[in-house]
Amino acid sequence: MNHELLALLVHDLKNQLGVLEAELSLLEAKPDRLKAHRAHQHCAQLRQRLVAYLTLYGSPEGQLVAHASDESPRDFLASLLSVASRPDGAPLRLGPCAGAPPFWYFDPRLTRLALEAALHNAWRFARSEVLLDAAQRDGFLVFTVHDDGPGLGASDPSAQSSTGLGLELCAAVARAHRMPDREGRVLLHRREPGGTDFEIWLP
Repeated sequence: MNHELLALLVHDLKNQLGVLEAELSLLEAKPDRLKAHRAHQHCAQLRQRLVAYLTLYGSPEGQLVAHASDESPRDFLASLLSVASRPDGAPLRLGPCAGAPPFWYFDPRLTRLALEAALHNAWRFARSEVLLDAAQRDGFLVFTVHDDGPGLGASDPSAQSSTGLGLELCAAVARAHRMPDREGRVLLHRREPGGTDFEIWLP
């Protein structure tokens, strides 16, 4: 990991800890069960983020190595429906996965880290729901996270406590999945009338 990315990582974690500290200070002054639950969720998100960043930091020059195993894409996405740090707000739903293959070789641990990062980004924007889906396209397995928010280019409601390192992690996970003639990639698409599709393509 380069020095610039490391500096962003430290700054991001500092901001997240500041948000959590403020929430806990308010709870100390006036206990509230709902606010305590939200603070616990933020703590879990921070732990997940730290694990993801340590994964990226521990790899030489940020180059992750995928350890692929035979997985069911649909079952893998279904396991994400119970993400422990899911915040209040837009519910998470599993799409039809109509075009998904029965099985595919990919690294479930790295891919989960990437999709969790994409999910938390989608929840910042979503109005009513976040959708997970999978399909096979052009010889790639494509996992999609769809939100029905305002779309690309919209103001980030939590920009004060986020540096966008989640996308850097997702791109590193995608690149870790490679074959002699191609490698994974991450794409973002604006949807009409509103919303964004995050796609991670795995060969």
